Amino acid sequence: MRDDTDPDGEGRAGDATGELEPVEPDGVPAPGTPSELNEHVDVADLDVREHPGLLPDESRRGGAAMVVFQGVLGVLVILAVATDSYAFTAIEELVGFGLIAFGLIEGWAFVRTRVRTWHYLQPIIAVVAGVVLIVWPRQTIVVAALALAAVIAVRGAQDVWAGVRRWHEPGANAWVFIRGSSLLVVAAIVLLFPGQSVVLVVVGGAALAVARAVVTLWFVAAHRNEHGTVDPSDTFGIVSSWLSQREMDAAAAEQVEDRVFLHHGVRRERLTRFAVLMGLATTIATFGIATDSTAVVIGAMLVAPLMTPILGVAAGLINGRTGSALISGGIVAAGALGTVGLAWLLSALIPDLEAVVQNVQVTTRTAPSLLDLGIALAAGAAGAYGVSRAESTDALPGVAVAIALVPPLAVVGVTLHAGDLSQVTGATLLFLTNLFSIILMAGLVFVLVGYGSWGRLYLRRNRIRVSFAAVTFAILLISIPLALTARGVISESQDLRVASAAVTQWLGEDTALRIQSIDVADNTVTVQLIGPTEPPTAQSLANELTARTGHRIAAIIRWVEESQQSSFLPPEE
Repeated sequence: MRDDTDPDGEGRAGDATGELEPVEPDGVPAPGTPSELNEHVDVADLDVREHPGLLPDESRRGGAAMVVFQGVLGVLVILAVATDSYAFTAIEELVGFGLIAFGLIEGWAFVRTRVRTWHYLQPIIAVVAGVVLIVWPRQTIVVAALALAAVIAVRGAQDVWAGVRRWHEPGANAWVFIRGSSLLVVAAIVLLFPGQSVVLVVVGGAALAVARAVVTLWFVAAHRNEHGTVDPSDTFGIVSSWLSQREMDAAAAEQVEDRVFLHHGVRRERLTRFAVLMGLATTIATFGIATDSTAVVIGAMLVAPLMTPILGVAAGLINGRTGSALISGGIVAAGALGTVGLAWLLSALIPDLEAVVQNVQVTTRTAPSLLDLGIALAAGAAGAYGVSRAESTDALPGVAVAIALVPPLAVVGVTLHAGDLSQVTGATLLFLTNLFSIILMAGLVFVLVGYGSWGRLYLRRNRIRVSFAAVTFAILLISIPLALTARGVISESQDLRVASAAVTQWLGEDTALRIQSIDVADNTVTVQLIGPTEPPTAQSLANELTARTGHRIAAIIRWVEESQQSSFLPPEE
């Protein structure tokens, strides 16, 4: 039987951050929880300005209409970006009009509800930013990114300082510190990728507006004839109310815990099975990498059981069960280190190790990018959903193949034995990307499917948010080198596309020359040509490339002359 008040028997002493709110006996929610607000508060005795979820029907309808209108604007922005993602000027002008409309609507809503004066700062800034974007669209995208990075960095520095200054005091100091650190990493990412960050913020904001509108429309349709206390424009209130009704029963929750917590049940037997399967998976993966066999490496993915304790970490964190999360984390760490060590030992049996570290099985796992992060996030969500639904367990082998936990660790061992530290770093980065992405998305999915009490999430919100804020911070930190890799790939692809167009224009339409290859590296374009006629000068190609890119580019032309000989048959006698 589960104890929802203190499942790990830790109490307040088990909270290393000093952030755990007191737990009421018998799982009764502490004062101020949503359930107590809905059940014990008389709406007539509250000030609607302090409790926006208890607004009159007219204000509810007006708030819902505003959310839907913002969703429509979000759809328009997303369509504009999808139609022509390179038309930054048009996007900025559209965003400018959107910001002005948003600011005016938000400001009018604040006037009607008589909020405090400082609330008007947001709509005023939105209107001013919209005007600037419309008047100076082409020059403002980098400036907007720099301003955005500066605002985020200042807020992050304030949070970090507040967390450090009051670290010895009880309260949410660890959460504030991690939040500030995460904001500083986000500011660094914005500075590294100013143009992309602005577009991402715009598209992300539009997608969020669309999601809020969908939630509001669903809530209004589902509660058309009901008088509830949740404002249709209060998205968090709607989601909280929905999640509070989806809690798993004790039997279903225990089944989830039995699947993901290896220290439940017959501990020695389960841990022994885990160790044996990890050893076999490592052996298969290492020799599959050595023979450059994709099928063998996939077999190792199917055998490896490392996904289970990682999901156990997420399940422990999302319920504030620090003990279970630490045990599962220890199993993950032991499995990972054991895999690296065994792969290092098995590498001594590989005859031509220098050739192995250059094959596809190694190189594809030593240069991760943001695509790998996206795959890991989706696979983590799928894995958590699979273990939380008995009918979905058939999907777990596919998740194991998609996430590829053991092969990167085997690559770490192989490349470590070969002494290639750069490849060791890349493979380790890929594993950490998969690890933290699974924990983050699995925790989110566990909440959505009803694993754990919503009341417990509220009572232990500081411990839980500190844990997942730390995971999010790790993902943000990892995303910087991933984004740099992705930027390099995208830059090379764009340079190659520009160079191909320039070479085609340089040769002309009626040329008899054929392009064998085009290579771009270090601001130099090398073109391999074959044909019967001499190509134009390399200087003319360099001029064409410089005109297209806006910076000086050298050109190297390599031409192989092709001669043709005619043959004739003798006349028939």
